[in-house]
Amino acid sequence: MAHHDQSPDAAGTMGPMARCRRGGAGPYGARVDTCPECGNGDVRVRVAAGVPIHECGLCGARFGDRTAIEALDDADEAVSRRIPAAVWPLVRALERLPGIFVRDAAAGDAAQSTLPFVVLAIAAADALLQLENLAKSLLLGAGALRRHWILEVEYQRNLTFVLKPRHGGGSVTPDQVRDAQTDLDTLRRHLERDVRLGWWRHAGGDAVG
Repeated sequence: MAHHDQSPDAAGTMGPMARCRRGGAGPYGARVDTCPECGNGDVRVRVAAGVPIHECGLCGARFGDRTAIEALDDADEAVSRRIPAAVWPLVRALERLPGIFVRDAAAGDAAQSTLPFVVLAIAAADALLQLENLAKSLLLGAGALRRHWILEVEYQRNLTFVLKPRHGGGSVTPDQVRDAQTDLDTLRRHLERDVRLGWWRHAGGDAVG
């Protein structure tokens, strides 16, 4: 899907949208009636993160703020995978680990008193090293998290590994759910940082990402 973003020009005014993967341009904030990519006249407006984005109804090209477009892309990808949008960035980061895939995920629900979780599985035994590194990442980043997150081993017809906040039993409070939901982005940022560090990249002789 082609994307166009907006950026200030040298004079400080908003200049034309930057080229996307296939090129094209359009004025910032102006109504786009014809798609610069394919010439189609069916250009619709969608809102992402409170920002209007123009989207071609034929080729799917999007024009507007880069951050808003990325948020819209994330939401669409989450829907296609049937994964809640709030947990999707973490799921995507986890699936970039060699040999790791996600079987299920939930973002938590304060009204239903449920905490977020991600169920992981491995494609081969050597992917266990990635899980070991993930557990180390949780330990190193624990001080920045609102809840104590663990990687728990379960057997559900196959060996699975559940990333979730520890809960000692009893009722799950709305505050616990909100804290755990806040942690989802922190976990994602820690993971994306740690996979680039030497201790992770060279733990098994294979670099990640």
